Amino acid sequence: MLIYFVIFLSLAVILGPLMAVMPTHKQRALVQRRDRAREAGVTVTLREPENIPPRLQRASDNVLVCYSVRLLPRESRNLVRDLYVRTRQGWQSKNDLTVPLVVTELPETVEVVQVGWDDIRLYWSERGDGDALEAVLAALAVLKSGEGSLQAQN
Repeated sequence: MLIYFVIFLSLAVILGPLMAVMPTHKQRALVQRRDRAREAGVTVTLREPENIPPRLQRASDNVLVCYSVRLLPRESRNLVRDLYVRTRQGWQSKNDLTVPLVVTELPETVEVVQVGWDDIRLYWSERGDGDALEAVLAALAVLKSGEGSLQAQN
């Protein structure tokens, strides 16, 4: 009987540290979500939004992850560059422009959308189910196409 206890204890000593470094279900789901985003042509980076004016205080203090799509010069030519922030009062524009409908319909976990010269960035907490991810990817595609954002006046 003592020999079985020693074998069990030895296995526990060997397998314990291995089990501690195994990814959790939540971590595996996060990797799958980010892989799905990359398959859709979205770049995922761990960075916080920059240059948010103090008057546009974010609705939460959650850590955000940036999902972005690159823009070619011809794609960005007619887009309006702006920063949209979900505040406690709702979505607001840095330049006091009308917030596009595609932005207002994003899941609550999305807090910042930035349309720049060379990319469109969407910052969110990556919380929610698969529908939240699909909504984020769809919004990036619509914004990139120019259909969901305000067009620049020529």
